[in-house]
Amino acid sequence: MKIITVANIKGGTSKSTTAIHLALALSRRGKTLAVDMDAQADLSDFFFAEEPVEFFDSGNSLTVLTAETTLEESVKESHSVDVLPAIIELSDLGHLASKDFSIIPRLKNILQKTKYDYVVIDTPGSGSAENITSYLPAHVVLIPVTPSKWAVRTVAQVRKKIEEAERFDPTAKKKSIFILPSQWGTSQKQSDLLEKLNGIKNLKIFDPILKNDGIKDRTETGKPLQEGSAPWKSFEALADKLA
Repeated sequence: MKIITVANIKGGTSKSTTAIHLALALSRRGKTLAVDMDAQADLSDFFFAEEPVEFFDSGNSLTVLTAETTLEESVKESHSVDVLPAIIELSDLGHLASKDFSIIPRLKNILQKTKYDYVVIDTPGSGSAENITSYLPAHVVLIPVTPSKWAVRTVAQVRKKIEEAERFDPTAKKKSIFILPSQWGTSQKQSDLLEKLNGIKNLKIFDPILKNDGIKDRTETGKPLQEGSAPWKSFEALADKLA
């Protein structure tokens, strides 16, 4: 099993979009679980666009972490992907963890007992308890970055949070960390930024996911990417590298 956590502490960096389409691509290679650890629940909304919010109450990432439900009871299938959805109350996790610290490593302990080939974890755009919980089980941390003046600094901040998680669990293997430029264009400014990202020591950078309105449109309407399209091929190539 390979567990891939998609993370960036800055919002609007295509974390959920990346997690969604990476999970779909990996599901064509093996049994895949997508875990939504973001209270905004964008990944959950994609896979269950027509379902009311009450649909998620029967089992979700928060009820699994608080041991109210099991993973098996909470997983819901869509587009050949098993999904552990989120609910907005997941934002209470930090408060709950302050009372019961055993909640933080629980996701790792649960996932280690499963038989998935791939697990993709979506995370919120903050340095919250949800992020530490999501970093702990990861073999790979994938950092999507969009063309922004803050891109290099946000990568550094994610690395600091990963180091915090590694100190929390010193027995864990060192995580592989990769940068994924996303929504990338071809301007000179963006080429210069890409060169800066390439210059970050000890981090591998993947080929950019080029800016494409089709990715946004299909993600927002709960539709997988068109098979054979340029964005579809980009996520297929990404899945091949991470598989």
